[in-house]
Amino acid sequence: MMPQHTLSFSSIAAKAISTVMVGWCLFAVGAFSAPLNETQTAPPRIITAGGSITEIVFALGRGDWVIATDSTSMFPQEAASLTKLGYFRQLSTEGVLAQQPTMLLGAEATGPSVALEQIAHAGVDVTTFDVDKNLSGLKALVIDIGKKLASSEQAIELIHHIEKKVEQQKARYADKTSAFNTQIKALFVVANNDRGITVAGKDTVPQALFDTLGIVNIGSAVEGYKVMDAESVLMQNPDVVIAAGHMLRGKSAKEALCTHHALAATFAGKHCLVEAMDSSISLGLSPRFHVALQYVAEYAEKAIEIKQTQKAAYSGTSQ
Repeated sequence: MMPQHTLSFSSIAAKAISTVMVGWCLFAVGAFSAPLNETQTAPPRIITAGGSITEIVFALGRGDWVIATDSTSMFPQEAASLTKLGYFRQLSTEGVLAQQPTMLLGAEATGPSVALEQIAHAGVDVTTFDVDKNLSGLKALVIDIGKKLASSEQAIELIHHIEKKVEQQKARYADKTSAFNTQIKALFVVANNDRGITVAGKDTVPQALFDTLGIVNIGSAVEGYKVMDAESVLMQNPDVVIAAGHMLRGKSAKEALCTHHALAATFAGKHCLVEAMDSSISLGLSPRFHVALQYVAEYAEKAIEIKQTQKAAYSGTSQ
């Protein structure tokens, strides 16, 4: 089980609660403070913070309990139409309590901490989840949310579904690349500037995706998301570059990244093998992990096709 943080009340937070919030505290005195059980008849009023958390709650069949989400929670469609409370790292105490929730489930970075303490003080059951950014972390997160929502059986079924789909994608990629003996090198980019490009390194979802398929992440020397200088990128020479979806909006965005001074002379830059991926599945631990794998595999296969064509052409001219 992964670490969970259930907030307690601090004296500082108590003093910060306004008269309006104290009134809401009296209303919410019956808020849930433990995993649900069969004796609880009224369903909880849940706010989810973080796209992965929201998606898992819906995948467990508890989406009808969700009354509002943060702005990153846009999948499934039912979640996209719910009230949005801003970015999950910058929640407003007043905005959350105005929804009259009994439970708030948040990703690890949900905050700010003062707001979470105030919300908890108002009687809301607040839980955030620490997550290992890999497939094991995803499965642990599903189990823990399932327990919280009295949905353990559904959680196990969801994990089996995820595992089956992941194995299918791994087998498909292995079959497609069986005749290609060299590992593909990839890079996941989340931002770029004159200093270099900000890439996904260790303990990130892109690293987990690459590892699952046996693809080399040339940014693995960095921890989390950090700038990788242009010289290092060039030396590592990625075969394919995947970018967070927000980076490649507009007709010229892809060309601009292909010709960026850190990438232009690489294999990926020369062949403009730069592809966008939805941030909800590439940066967050989504139950659609297998869908993200499929995209990564397809992008890598484009590089393999070019390399095989080049090899065949070289062999033909050397005979």
